[in-house]
Amino acid sequence: MTLSRMKIKILFSCLLLFLAGCHTGEQSPEPGYAFFVAGHIYGHPTSFQYGVHPPLDSAFSFLNKYPGMAFGVFTGDVVPHPTPDYWDSLQADLQKLTVPYYIVPGNHDRGPEFEKRYHNYYQSFVRNNDLFILLTPNNWNIEGPQLDFLKSALAASSDSVRNIFIFLHELIWWSPDNRFNTVEINYRPYYPGTSNFVEEIEPLLRETGKKVVVYAGDVGCHSGVSPCMYDTSGNLTLIASGMGSGNKDNLVITRVYTDGTFNFDLIHLNGPDKRGMGRLEDYSLRTER
Repeated sequence: MTLSRMKIKILFSCLLLFLAGCHTGEQSPEPGYAFFVAGHIYGHPTSFQYGVHPPLDSAFSFLNKYPGMAFGVFTGDVVPHPTPDYWDSLQADLQKLTVPYYIVPGNHDRGPEFEKRYHNYYQSFVRNNDLFILLTPNNWNIEGPQLDFLKSALAASSDSVRNIFIFLHELIWWSPDNRFNTVEINYRPYYPGTSNFVEEIEPLLRETGKKVVVYAGDVGCHSGVSPCMYDTSGNLTLIASGMGSGNKDNLVITRVYTDGTFNFDLIHLNGPDKRGMGRLEDYSLRTER
């Protein structure tokens, strides 16, 4: 066989393999539904305003039109002060959303007005075979009746659901003395000194055997703190997002597919390019920036 004929035969074999791969390769999963998560939506901590942070307000039309958007979760610090006038203004702005929303209160939100309007500091529900849990840690700890509630919610549903999504305000996995200390939270003095996340909460989540994502909203309030964070290890993924800086305000959209897989969109709220901050995974603790 001549060299030229050998080259032709090799190229033809490669073409056949390529075409076979096109026909037998895995197809992309079918779209299912989406939800968004936004933290610290009252904005900058020293420039209080009524209603939601303006860049988020401007993004409501985008969220309303996002394919498959089912609901949103606001991960705390939704009002600067928990008074009736601030809550009235917030709720007026949130009426612009055409999808349901949930609020997990932060330290700025707790009190009689929240209890009167939203009733529950923690709750759970199942949607599309996925479990959603909303929590309000007490001084960075999930303990007492709330810990019992979390254990019950996991025990009741973890065998039958595909994924578990958990929402809260504080980055309860964070400590100035652990590997997360490279993340600048909104206000370090707010950290109480201890959290039961590593000793009690993390083992519960890992023992489920399901993919678990925990979302927090206590970053991004000004230019001196981290705009967001991402970390994944085993079956546990930790995410934080926030706004108020006026430069890297962001929220996270989770897209869940019919086969139970999911991925994330980091949405930049400042300027016309919603992908202007890159991928959420770019903010991994394991990524050099």
